[in-house]
Amino acid sequence: MSLCLFSYNLGPLIDRCAKDVIIRARVARLGTVDCHNQPHVIPVVFVFDGAYFFIPLDRKTKTVTPGGLRRVKNIEKNAKVALTIDKYSEVWEKLWFIMIIGRAGIIENKDQIALLKEIHKMLITKYPQYKSIGMGESCIKIQPLKVTSWKNAMDTVQR
Repeated sequence: MSLCLFSYNLGPLIDRCAKDVIIRARVARLGTVDCHNQPHVIPVVFVFDGAYFFIPLDRKTKTVTPGGLRRVKNIEKNAKVALTIDKYSEVWEKLWFIMIIGRAGIIENKDQIALLKEIHKMLITKYPQYKSIGMGESCIKIQPLKVTSWKNAMDTVQR
């Protein structure tokens, strides 16, 4: 089996192949760290505008308000995050992942209404379920700083 591992600093751009994979992906895993350096990883939905990743803090049923979510509290104390997008296959030659290391912040309706409306439009386009669930009034914004990707060299990430 031949393997490839790529790591590169992002700057403002992600290469076209990675962008295509990212845009088509339906779910990612968000990793944050709390004030005791304990990791917290959860599945999330997201959109990517070509420069930033946005994760909704939506109106799905939760036991706490968005501000009380562990991911939000962790980001407020430590903005360093990891976002992993991957594809699993029983045919291991088709496995791949992209890991984005970045800085996160919380966008709230009161701060950036126009931006939040655009993010909501992108999310509803990608996930029509949001038409009935409701978007909420804040989201997580991730600025990519570094990207690491891996795939089997005999396959392409685009599959």
